[in-house]
Amino acid sequence: MPHFHTHVVVDWSARSKPSPKRKSRDAIWWTVARIADGIEVEEPKYVRTRHEALDGLARLIACELDTGRRVLVGFDFPFGYPAGVAEHLTDEASALALWNWLAVQVRDAPDNGNNRYDAAAAINDTYPGLGPFWGRPSSWNYPAIPVRASARTCQERHPAERRICDIRATGAKTVWQLAYSGSVGSQMLLGLPALKRLVEDSRIGVRAKVWPFQTGLQTPETPAVIAEVYPSLLREQVRARRRKGEILDSAQVRVNAEAFARLDAGGGLAPLLAGAPCLTAEERWVVETEEAWILGLCHEEALEGALDPA
Repeated sequence: MPHFHTHVVVDWSARSKPSPKRKSRDAIWWTVARIADGIEVEEPKYVRTRHEALDGLARLIACELDTGRRVLVGFDFPFGYPAGVAEHLTDEASALALWNWLAVQVRDAPDNGNNRYDAAAAINDTYPGLGPFWGRPSSWNYPAIPVRASARTCQERHPAERRICDIRATGAKTVWQLAYSGSVGSQMLLGLPALKRLVEDSRIGVRAKVWPFQTGLQTPETPAVIAEVYPSLLREQVRARRRKGEILDSAQVRVNAEAFARLDAGGGLAPLLAGAPCLTAEERWVVETEEAWILGLCHEEALEGALDPA
């Protein structure tokens, strides 16, 4: 039996204005894959603002739960910073404590207007030298944030550049990069407060938990689970299954949602929720409290096999 009945994969966005009315890249997309008699994959949904997305996702999750369906929702940005950052900023070595802290620091308006660069600059100011956040248009007046990574100073006293899982995930970007190709830093600054609002939404109540911070690296019993995903784990499968003219973001959420659903339908999801066998006890602790883990990392063959059954 599958552990979840509904799988959702979300491609987040850090746009500072609503995305274009015409479906575009670098916007918010998600796909729903349901396990019924077979696997039903909905057409990817395009959303123009983060506020609209949170409302839609909360309604979706609540509706599925109200009908007795368990839900797994994957978001494509890091859920935690490298070890030590949470304690540095909040005096508590807890990613969720940092989520709470960021929810106070970060403002995100209904029209996508936000202060993420102010928040990043404030964090940089708590560390010696220049950095660790970097990446901005040179014309923007944020002297605390260098344009290039090479301009950072006192890096030996900054946090680690990458998390444990980022080192293992091919092509994963550093959490400190705020702009330019493939960056995740801005999505993260705006995404973590959004996740806090989502799991606390009154329509969902106490039925959702964050993996692995609230569940540990194991199969959760809670009806809804929010997890970090990295769609590029299936980059070759996305490339092969991308429709003619389809926006890459759309293809990524569609293919990844289907892969998780098919693997779960075959009873193969539990090993992914246990993390990676190669993790030491110390690494598992760091992952479960501060850094998070990418669902499916080190289990790529299983996900690929779910899409291409023998």
